[in-house]
Amino acid sequence: MIFILLFRIIIIGDNIELIKRDLTCKNMLKPLQGNFKGLILISGPTNSGKSKLAEFLIKDQESITYIATSKPRKNDPEWQKRINNHIKRRPTKWKLIEYPQNICKLIKCFDKNESILIDSLGGLVEQYLIHDDDQWNIFQNEFVSSLLNNDTGFIIVAEEIGWGIVPATPIGHLFRERLSKFLQLLNSHASKKWLAINGIAIDLDNIGCTIP
Repeated sequence: MIFILLFRIIIIGDNIELIKRDLTCKNMLKPLQGNFKGLILISGPTNSGKSKLAEFLIKDQESITYIATSKPRKNDPEWQKRINNHIKRRPTKWKLIEYPQNICKLIKCFDKNESILIDSLGGLVEQYLIHDDDQWNIFQNEFVSSLLNNDTGFIIVAEEIGWGIVPATPIGHLFRERLSKFLQLLNSHASKKWLAINGIAIDLDNIGCTIP
């Protein structure tokens, strides 16, 4: 009898802790207030919920532009299915710009009251795989400069790809190296950093420390 009573007390205690944690997350995770400024970076692996998190955070902004960086792949129906899912989630009032040729020039043209969602960083890296390291470095610096010199709010979605299998091809290795280092560079300038894993949002600013 005493054992059963103790077991029930433990179960109730665990449930209370789960409820407290759920309430804490709900209080912490809210859409951004109107006309936010600065750079927010959201990274995560495939199907982690990173795009959904970005869309949730930005949804209450007055004027939103969504920049889709990845081009359609005619021979990849699974990729097109993922793009279609993104399209279905986006409100029709959001302005859409697809895979711009010069994103740095585009960013410089935005009004300060515009809120920008860029999805994703991997699409930008893919566009520049044909360029050599010098050209790539020039682009990175120009991209960061365009973000920092614009009094606008940006949310950038980025893929975490360095946790899995080592790429078997040179182009795959180049993509992984450039994306990982680009993400780290942007992290150093971001005012807020989130990690999405299995549909869970993790506030990196609250639990993480920058490696010296």
